[in-house]
Amino acid sequence: MHLKTDNSSLPFFKKDFFRLWFSVLIFAAGQYQEQLSVGYIVYELTNSEIQVIFFYTVRVIPIIIFSNYIGYIADLINRKKLLSIIMFLGSVGLFLFSFLMYLEIYNFSIIMIFVFFSGCIWSGVMITQQSYSYDIVGPKFVSQGTALTKGADRIGGIIAGYFSGKLVSNYFHYPFLLSALYHLCSSILILPNSKIANYSPVRNNKEKPKISEILYILKNNNVLLVLIILTITTEIFGFSHNSIMPILVKDVLSGDADDLGFMMIVRQFGGIIGILLIIVLGNIQQKGLWLLVSALGMSFCVFFLGLANNSLIFIVALFSLNIFSSSCDSLYQIIAQKSVLNKDRGKALGAWTFALGSGPLGYLIIGLIITAVNTYDFTGLTNQYHNAPGPQLALNLNGFILILLVLVTFRYAKKLREFKT
Repeated sequence: MHLKTDNSSLPFFKKDFFRLWFSVLIFAAGQYQEQLSVGYIVYELTNSEIQVIFFYTVRVIPIIIFSNYIGYIADLINRKKLLSIIMFLGSVGLFLFSFLMYLEIYNFSIIMIFVFFSGCIWSGVMITQQSYSYDIVGPKFVSQGTALTKGADRIGGIIAGYFSGKLVSNYFHYPFLLSALYHLCSSILILPNSKIANYSPVRNNKEKPKISEILYILKNNNVLLVLIILTITTEIFGFSHNSIMPILVKDVLSGDADDLGFMMIVRQFGGIIGILLIIVLGNIQQKGLWLLVSALGMSFCVFFLGLANNSLIFIVALFSLNIFSSSCDSLYQIIAQKSVLNKDRGKALGAWTFALGSGPLGYLIIGLIITAVNTYDFTGLTNQYHNAPGPQLALNLNGFILILLVLVTFRYAKKLREFKT
């Protein structure tokens, strides 16, 4: 007697999901490589913390402008085709930018325009890929499906971390040319025809997205509303540490481009651990409580990252931070989709992605603290920091504020705390 295992019921064994997974991995390798390289190049050219923070801010602005529109469009048309088109447009932009870098035709304005364009691509892919993943796996496996696609994203980041430092330290255009090829391959990989249709009903009307619809959903869905507020909180005071990573590596650790790439790898490995927790413990129903605990863990790690004055402490804090932040990121997307009707998933993800656009406020806060430390004498306050008192003090303050805000949310957001899937 033979027992037959039906692997077809598992999301990763579906051909469409398998293609999506590899497409996300390849795209992420290009996206992280471009992001790390731009940060390194800007700091090398300007030696200005504020300039680096400014370019990270520009990259996030498209999320504020376009996320709700993309979410609405993702509810109207075939998500797989939309995803492939966005990835292809990203490859075109990267090919052009790498060519300009090769010809040494670049300045502040050109880099800023490219970073804004890259932010548009990133925003579009982030929303559409999660909705398309849901179309493939359905509500039963949404936790595992979300975690697996985020895992692909993190593995792509490891690839980027390994190659980026070696490439950008030799020739500025190499990372962007390779990223363009990654984006092109990812857009082609996802193209083969399939019978997967949008899980949410496709609308027949062509109405433009209305903010009032999203506000109505938030008004009548306490879980999603608090989720959006918590997302804004963690984006401002938690995830904003990414904007000063090139500064921390160079000034605190006295590192170079290879060291920056290594820290990218550390971040991604921590993220993979957080994702594995989602996959292994995906059947746990108390997703809201899990999210709040992860956010609190993330808060403490941001605080301790600011105290790190040697490589070992820095790596441990960064690794732990990304375990918690990766869990938060996956749980945000799972709860956002499970807390609304199928027909509203695109708009819910659009609203959540819009909340990600609050990140520049965090960058602004870090920039103001750095400027204050560089302008005024805070020797008594900052003498325990190593080489980068402004960025490190900013991380300590952000971590402390985030701890308080998450504890308040834990105390009063009962519906989110008790939310189950």
